[in-house]
Amino acid sequence: MRLTFDRLWLWIAIALPAFVALLVPLPAVDLAYQVRAGNEILATGAIPRMDTWTFTVAGTPWLDQQWLAQVALALGFNLGGWELLAVLRAAVIGAMLGLVIATGIARGASPRTAAVLALVSFALAAPALALRPQLFGLLLFALLLWLVASRTRHPRAYLLAPLVVALWANVHGSFVLGPALLAYAWLSDVVARRPARRTLWILVAGTAATLLNPFLAGVWPYAAGIGANPAIAGQVSEWQRTALLAMPGILFYPSVVVTAVLLVRHRSRVPLPDWILAAAMAFLGAWAVRGVAWWALAMPFVLAAALADGRTASREPGPSTDARRARRASRVNGAIAALLGVLIVVALPWWRPPDPLTGRTGLLSYAPSGLAAEVGTLPRDVTRVLVPQTWGSWFEWAAPNARVFIDSRFELFPADVWDDYRRLAAGGTDAAEVLDRWLVEVVVVPAGQPGPGGTWRQIYADGDGAVFLSPR
Repeated sequence: MRLTFDRLWLWIAIALPAFVALLVPLPAVDLAYQVRAGNEILATGAIPRMDTWTFTVAGTPWLDQQWLAQVALALGFNLGGWELLAVLRAAVIGAMLGLVIATGIARGASPRTAAVLALVSFALAAPALALRPQLFGLLLFALLLWLVASRTRHPRAYLLAPLVVALWANVHGSFVLGPALLAYAWLSDVVARRPARRTLWILVAGTAATLLNPFLAGVWPYAAGIGANPAIAGQVSEWQRTALLAMPGILFYPSVVVTAVLLVRHRSRVPLPDWILAAAMAFLGAWAVRGVAWWALAMPFVLAAALADGRTASREPGPSTDARRARRASRVNGAIAALLGVLIVVALPWWRPPDPLTGRTGLLSYAPSGLAAEVGTLPRDVTRVLVPQTWGSWFEWAAPNARVFIDSRFELFPADVWDDYRRLAAGGTDAAEVLDRWLVEVVVVPAGQPGPGGTWRQIYADGDGAVFLSPR
């Protein structure tokens, strides 16, 4: 098989991230409870409205804005288990980067430049690419960027933008970025003195489309409240400010500086709306670690126009250019592409040894299968289980009869519950008082950490940790 160098770059920019995604375990922290929620929605035909999985905030109203992503994850799991979900993550990441490349080309970059920008985008966003509703939000963000970039060449496709936003509003709280992108498109047309009526109506329709969800306008305060919640910012590292000398700040801040330098250097090609978009996305990335992923996808959008190779989005390379590229086609390039394809097949999860709960050995992280299996064998009236927060999601799926102290739905828990959780983590007499007050019946501790002590009885232990039963 002969392949041009440009086509090889395009393949690498899509296939290499997908291959890496297949090698990295699926974190169960924000995944397992999503699958359980999706299955409950499928079984009952109703979206959950209150918490039934914990004993600390049982009955608290739960605005499950991510319900559609949960249904998709549950359907994928029911069809092919955790293995299929691992492949789904790789496919979503590959599709997302394919859209980044298409957006770069639509903005005037060469295929090779667009591919390089996509690889940089992947490197920046990689820490945020776990399989969870946010990943679907990132995919929809990339799709909307492409629709905006190609709106003059494909005006009918741009009519789909409000539908994308409506879907997004049922998948992840980041949907608020949808109307912002549509506002950018309208402002760009106004500044460039192009007809702007269509983009204005799309902006209006796209903003209204955010209300097409079971919670109507309630999703807006939900989305705004997540990032502004001090309990969340204090507990969740990805909602904290992006530190300069910690990952991913070590990559993020240099990328902002390089982007700014390139935009200044090619400022004649950079209109005011692009500056505004770049500044807004950079601020989002600095404001919270989670925001770096959105910057990673927006950065190629603004840079592609600045680094355009002289072609426009509406003019394809001429036949002479195609002929030159065809002459540069090489079997070596084809062999490299084929090798990467083979590596993807080898990395598929079905080749791994089986595991009764996690599907395959090493497929999931934050998923202690032995500990969860032991808790699942306890009598049904033993329900109050204390596990580390990062394991809460897994136990909610693997031991559904148990009720945990705290889980990954941070917005549900008031400050006093978080204070008690910190006291439990610190151990000592304060921890014993909290255990008694909350009538905790089972304590699960990670390996290397002490148990509750006193009259608590250890009933199970393995390489992941140990399970202790209350003397009550």
